[in-house]
Amino acid sequence: MSSLKPGRDVTVQGKDAQGRTVLVAAGGDPQMLWSPTRAERAGLKAAKSVRIDLKLEAVEGQLVGPALYADWGDGFSEDSYTRLKAGPDGWFASLPARSWQLNAVRLDPSEGECAFTVSDFKVTRVGDLGADPRGLRGAVIQALKPALGPLGKPVGAVWRRGRAMLQRSRGTRAVAGDAGPVRATYQHAIAVSKNLRSPHFAAPIAAPIVLPADAPRVVAFYLPQFHPFPENDLWWGKGFTEWTNVSKAQPQFLNHYQPRLPADLGFYDLRQREVIAQQIALAKGAGVSAFCFHYYWFAGKRLLERPIELVLADSTLDFPFALCWANENWTRRWDGDESDVLMGQDHSPEDDRAVFEDMARYIRDPRYLRVGGKPVLVLYRPEILPEPKATTDRWRAQARAMGLGELHLLCTTAFGFQDYASHGFDGIIDFPPHAIVEGEITRSVTPLHANFTGKVYDYPTVVRHKLDELEGAPAAFVPGVMPGWDNQARKPWAGHAFHNADPESYLTWLSGALKHAEAKHPNGQGLVFVNAWNEWGEGAYLEPDRWFGHGYLHATRTALGAYVPRLTDAHPLVAQAQGQFQKRADAVVLLHLFYPELIDWFAERLAATAGGLDMMITVPESWDEADLARVRAAFPGAHLAIAENRGRDIRPFVETLRRARALGYSVFCKLHSKRSPHRAKGDEWRAELFDGLLGGEAASLALRAFAQDPKLGLLASSEARMRIGDPDVMANNGEAVNRLSARMGLKPTPETPFAAGSMFWGRTEAFAPLSDLADAEIGFEPELGRVDGTTAHAIERLTAAIVARAGYRASFEL
Repeated sequence: MSSLKPGRDVTVQGKDAQGRTVLVAAGGDPQMLWSPTRAERAGLKAAKSVRIDLKLEAVEGQLVGPALYADWGDGFSEDSYTRLKAGPDGWFASLPARSWQLNAVRLDPSEGECAFTVSDFKVTRVGDLGADPRGLRGAVIQALKPALGPLGKPVGAVWRRGRAMLQRSRGTRAVAGDAGPVRATYQHAIAVSKNLRSPHFAAPIAAPIVLPADAPRVVAFYLPQFHPFPENDLWWGKGFTEWTNVSKAQPQFLNHYQPRLPADLGFYDLRQREVIAQQIALAKGAGVSAFCFHYYWFAGKRLLERPIELVLADSTLDFPFALCWANENWTRRWDGDESDVLMGQDHSPEDDRAVFEDMARYIRDPRYLRVGGKPVLVLYRPEILPEPKATTDRWRAQARAMGLGELHLLCTTAFGFQDYASHGFDGIIDFPPHAIVEGEITRSVTPLHANFTGKVYDYPTVVRHKLDELEGAPAAFVPGVMPGWDNQARKPWAGHAFHNADPESYLTWLSGALKHAEAKHPNGQGLVFVNAWNEWGEGAYLEPDRWFGHGYLHATRTALGAYVPRLTDAHPLVAQAQGQFQKRADAVVLLHLFYPELIDWFAERLAATAGGLDMMITVPESWDEADLARVRAAFPGAHLAIAENRGRDIRPFVETLRRARALGYSVFCKLHSKRSPHRAKGDEWRAELFDGLLGGEAASLALRAFAQDPKLGLLASSEARMRIGDPDVMANNGEAVNRLSARMGLKPTPETPFAAGSMFWGRTEAFAPLSDLADAEIGFEPELGRVDGTTAHAIERLTAAIVARAGYRASFEL
């Protein structure tokens, strides 16, 4: 039998004491490749299926999710994926035939870094498909397929699902069986079409933020180009909207995040009130304070006015707004022709007065954005006005004459403009990506098209430079941030892309910008502008998309959360609960109550356990006084503590577990107010998990099991049982699982079980490997709403391995 050969991300380390070859999987996408000899190929032809047996052993680290891909003539496609199963003599897999010939097999030994050996690789024919009904022609095509390469199938990913396919390719080097750079062109498009998601993908915000009046404000520029109108029909074709550009975008380099497709709101039409109402609800939930609508006026002619007119006419769309006059010519520059003016400006003193007269209709609205009582009015490009200072003077005089009072006039840094003061403006808004030159990586990426003439920048590098710029910025400088930028949709093959953008990097930038705004303009007068709420054609939007979900909205909410008053354990109600708490039982319920609307839900269900179980409850620091009083009244005998909103329910659990262990509790029941807003039946799942642990006789059965078996460390219901090796479980969790396993000395395997949903019974001493770690060693990330891939998700998957490390066992027989 021919042997396996190292493929990508696998190197030979040397020989071990038994003389076996030790190989190293260095992360990425480790692969071992097997191609049959001519004789083996003939022996396997027309097999009904094949059985593969091998001995695969870890020397250092652990094997996570070993799997096989089979090439039946169309490459190592996702359709040929099979996870290896553990058997008495090693590992095995059965591969049903997908054609009349097995051409090659690829072993992915581990989804994480480790050293390993592989031996006794054997491929066995099982059954017979009979003669090839396609005859000679079919046989010839089958023989040619390996030479032609895979036809229309995506290559394998670092993880089976969930991890971006686009993360896999890092260059043009081809590996046997790999689809190569041509296939990589469409990796992201294929990933999105399969509903794969970024590791940063976030669920909707379930608890909208409520900001105090003295917090700095986030204002998002808003593009009204998402509805058809006559001029666009004439210039670009019937029915044209910005979605026309967005939907046709193509990737230009390896790992290029294109196309960008909307999620919750879909390809919306801004003529519909319901769409704007949904946008407002999303913005409020994330803490955005206002939209700044781009306003298009051309010597008395308005364009794209439908959405803002709809808002003005409907006071129930209760959300602040401002205007930014886009005072440049409308050209075909999306096609690269700056000289072809579709609709031009005619700047003059008369036009100054006329445009302000029209804008005044909006400024009079009580919803209009104000700073220090002054309406905020933004001019996009002052330098193209004949006399900018004369324009601002006219507007200020007009505002006073109309009874609007003083204006707060701002302009932008678009096209490098800086001289705001001498032109009569109160401040200037940084308008990225204009004037950004740092972080260009165009030469470092692998282009997919020879005629790509655009530029590529590294987003995290840009963030660092922009934060450095804020250090010496004056008070009149209004910070501007962008969640990303990529105008490939508008300028095919010539766009500028800010690569490697994600919600966490955006959070860093926005947090720094808010600190500057709050320091220079306290008491709620500080502004930060985001470019933009919905610039889909330029890859700059906060709205949810199919790849990141609500990630950027969560990041906005988290950055603003720093300005929300926070509860502490020093609060009188909390201090009173802790001072009066008495240990009455040997077992305790550890409940993290994140959602105050579920206080009564848990109080009703836990009433039956009050006699046999003590209660220790954590609540988030963002709760208000009324909610805190409600939980204190609902659970008068409970220990109460405040928990930082980080690490979901797991960090509060670790903190409370330490307290419970110190108080001498031997057994606990971990609960939390699970809602899972990304799931259709998240509330039902919470009820099922609760009932499986405490419903009916479950509590007494659990306590009896721990009393009878001193080695029982974890107990959960059979319905909650999953394995680390189950599909999707390790999709985004390999890195965190490996990191925590190394810290705690754990040895999880694909068969290691865990309680999905993170509700279970446990013995306090069995979780010592976790509770003994300091928070810094555990490494909980900022809360960004991710549905997978966080430290909390990794700990959930490692619970059985944790108790095993402490010398206890896990059971799923409750």
